[in-house]
Amino acid sequence: MSIKQIILSRLHSIEREGMSDLIHFLTSESDYFKAPASIKGHCNYPHGLAIHSHNVVELLLQKNNQYHLGLSKETIYLAGYLHDLCKTNIFYPTLKIRYNHKNEKECYFTYECLDDVPLGHGEKSVILAQQYIKLTLEEILLIRWHTGPQTPCENPYRYDQALEKCPAIKAIFTADEEAATFLETIKPTPVFQPSVFYAWKKTGVLPKI
Repeated sequence: MSIKQIILSRLHSIEREGMSDLIHFLTSESDYFKAPASIKGHCNYPHGLAIHSHNVVELLLQKNNQYHLGLSKETIYLAGYLHDLCKTNIFYPTLKIRYNHKNEKECYFTYECLDDVPLGHGEKSVILAQQYIKLTLEEILLIRWHTGPQTPCENPYRYDQALEKCPAIKAIFTADEEAATFLETIKPTPVFQPSVFYAWKKTGVLPKI
């Protein structure tokens, strides 16, 4: 099965009110299965967001067994697959012109980040998910604090308080970091002749990458 099929199969296995609406959002109302995970960092290419989310789930499943964290598969699937829900519908593919190291004009593919719902990172993912399903407190904490001690917060002691409530936060944080560092790549920017840029300006059709 493809990663998309595995993700959908796992989410369909969760019996919770609103799951069908959440899945509809992921497949039909967002670019969850098309978006990159970043612009210049890990998984900076189409489908990168889903790939990264799946890697986090797989690592979190391993950590849950290894460290006896007591997380249910349902919680792992929801926290892992939704932790970066905030990245849906914000990356827009585009072409730009620049001069390369030979001082020659070239066209390159990239993404622009335009966030119409600027609510933060982990907290935004929680808010978006709860438009469709009710998350448990454990799931909320895992998603909200998945960026670990670097999570922006007005009170630096809140992270420690969150860890006391849910020690598994450290597992999803390290899974997120390990996936981005060891399992995923940063692909070089696709480059084209300047004529491709001008053709795109006329037709609105992006080249295949």
